[in-house]
Amino acid sequence: MLLDEALAGAREAGTVAEKIVLAELCLSPCTACGTCDKTGRCPIADDMQEIYRLLSSCTALVFATPIYFYSVTAWAKAFIDRTQALWAQKYVLKSMPEMSARRAAFIAVGATRGKSLFDGPQLTMKYFFDAAGFTCIDSLLLKGLDEKGAVLQFPEYLEKARALGRSLVESGQ
Repeated sequence: MLLDEALAGAREAGTVAEKIVLAELCLSPCTACGTCDKTGRCPIADDMQEIYRLLSSCTALVFATPIYFYSVTAWAKAFIDRTQALWAQKYVLKSMPEMSARRAAFIAVGATRGKSLFDGPQLTMKYFFDAAGFTCIDSLLLKGLDEKGAVLQFPEYLEKARALGRSLVESGQ
């Protein structure tokens, strides 16, 4: 719901926004085969190939995930691990195309109110955004949201997400 609001805000700011739900795709985990270190490309033929294409062409990205056991979901982690190919292009092969400033935002929600709830996920996202060629300019990290739809009790959170989407687009104009 927060991601939908962020995307609505991005559209209001004048961009085309596409939502990808990782749990609806066929994504295999990284197998550490080492091919990407040699070619810059992942050899696994699944839905990640289309995501690589979308990642290479977008100028802004909002990554949203619930937090499970103080981490991103398994789908998110499989996706992030598969961006090893982008890391290899950038740092091993030094062949990643030069891209203008690409901006990203991170949205995460967790049921617990633990002090360190977002520490691990924020670090994971920092390195993912770097490998994929994005600079994270904003985050919306919300604790105490457990059940599906719980965010609807907090209209201010929904407005923050919409504002995040608008600012992500406007900061690049």
